Amino acid sequence: MQIGAIFCSCAGQITEKIDFEKLQNLIRNKVAWIEKFELACAEKTHQKIINFLSLKKPEGLIILACSPKNKESVFQKLGEKAGINPYMINIVNIREQVAWVIKDRDKALKKAFILFSGALERLKKQKPLFEIKIPICNDIMIVGGGIAGIVAANSLSKAGKKVYLIEQECSLGGKIVKYEKLFPDLTCGPCMIHPMIEEVLNSNIELRLNSKVEELKGFYGAIFAKILSKPMYVNPKKCIGCSECEQICPVKAIKVEPMKLPVVARINSEKCLYLQGQDCDLCIKECPVPEAINFDESEKKESLKVGAVLWATGLELMDCKVLPEFGYGRFKDVYDSLEFEEILNIEGPTSGEIITSSGEIPEKIAIVHCVGSLDENYYPYCSKICCQYAFKFNRVLRQRLPETEIVHFVKEIVLPGKNAYRLYSQALKDPLTKILRYNDLKELKITKEDLLNVYFKNDKISCDIVVLCPAIISDRKIEEISGLFLTGSIKEPLTINETINDAMAQVGNLLCLFKEEKIIKQPFIAKIDYNKCSRCGICIFQCPYKAIEIEMGEVKMMEILCEGCGTCVASCPSNAIGLNGYSDEEILSEIYGILNATKEVDNGSTVA
Repeated sequence: MQIGAIFCSCAGQITEKIDFEKLQNLIRNKVAWIEKFELACAEKTHQKIINFLSLKKPEGLIILACSPKNKESVFQKLGEKAGINPYMINIVNIREQVAWVIKDRDKALKKAFILFSGALERLKKQKPLFEIKIPICNDIMIVGGGIAGIVAANSLSKAGKKVYLIEQECSLGGKIVKYEKLFPDLTCGPCMIHPMIEEVLNSNIELRLNSKVEELKGFYGAIFAKILSKPMYVNPKKCIGCSECEQICPVKAIKVEPMKLPVVARINSEKCLYLQGQDCDLCIKECPVPEAINFDESEKKESLKVGAVLWATGLELMDCKVLPEFGYGRFKDVYDSLEFEEILNIEGPTSGEIITSSGEIPEKIAIVHCVGSLDENYYPYCSKICCQYAFKFNRVLRQRLPETEIVHFVKEIVLPGKNAYRLYSQALKDPLTKILRYNDLKELKITKEDLLNVYFKNDKISCDIVVLCPAIISDRKIEEISGLFLTGSIKEPLTINETINDAMAQVGNLLCLFKEEKIIKQPFIAKIDYNKCSRCGICIFQCPYKAIEIEMGEVKMMEILCEGCGTCVASCPSNAIGLNGYSDEEILSEIYGILNATKEVDNGSTVA
């Protein structure tokens, strides 16, 4: 093998400590040639190096210069343009590891020679490697069928992408379908989301309801997902929500719920006579749409390959039961904000009528802000949207209950944006609305007698209904893999408009990324010698990238997922796995080269 060497003086930073002529004398008999450049990484020098290497045509090249983390890719490209395999170029770091850290010039020269010798012996054992080119999968999976997921799914589908939409519930729309009024303009939530859901149902989007992602592995351009879908027994793309099945069912096991979109029939499998093994198919016979109901559905597992995953599973509310002093879950008429949204909804449990559990019109309603937010004991951040929906409650209550008193207990008031102040301003001007400020949740306590009693400082305020505004949780742990993007309120609390804007921003990001057709992957991946492999499976459990599987009794290395970490190599008891570019022979040769050069230096036979 013809091996040459290039020495970069790094504008004098290296030659200040390492004498090029002396180093040249030490290694000239070990390589075919050595050439010096003043600043090898400078653009004006690039063509000179390419021309020089094209003339010399070495099979391997050693570059004595700076750290490979700094300029390795530059030198690899120069070598490639000159016809040299980029993985037959070894960089010897004589700047950071020698010139910058050793004061004595003789010692610096010796160390440079030792490092060179190790790199040279390793290069002699190396074999040309080639980058792996992997076609990018253009399909996109969206997890979460709320407003963010639906907006993104529709937009990407219109852009020509194949989209899988995965939703763990049996309905789409997320929490917005429960919001009859949206702040700041009190627009209708279901009215906004329903046309978007219809668009999903009548598009090429692959919809998976009642489904969840069990596993994700891979990276951008090639992500492998395992999906578990539980049976619904009703096809949402066929059912027209006519309620004929609901009326004929003898045990009321099938129901059309207007608050769940799409408005289709949903079957309670625990009550359904057919699913309990009895002879009943009245709903199928009554249904005017063939095959809309199918009791032959079963649990389904499938594997999908996609290029990217957009995670849009939305927000969660803090469980108010962790604050027993507020009586949530113990006292009737104490609700969290989402439950109160359902009460305000005309399709809700009271058909939009605001009444107490005893059926009375409330005379006084308390709304407690920042329940768990801005609190070091729970969630030390502001949940951002609570003040806006709390003052939206104030406006809706005033419209429906003009004589009811409303008391807000606030810790801080946060109203970002140009429209958020409007509802708060209306509450300030309302003579039947009070706003009381507290500093700590410990200042508040709720008990129950005939009425709910809110104890605040030295006051006892009797109320008929208490609404808690709990912290919004946006710090759930999501598996971090390349190609997985978050959107919507899973990132942080967002308004509806902010959520839509964020989803569209991620759509634009994905469309830009998918302009590339292939992923270029470095060749440093593991290889299995099947003649040595004992099929013990230890490597499968050790691999952090899940790149090894057993298929038809054989261990299979998925090159597309391997990141070359070497964990499987070290754990294999049969020594059946090797790593391209890091074979035992290469590493041992480098070690021997360093040790032998050190002996030469110590004996004084090499460096005078």
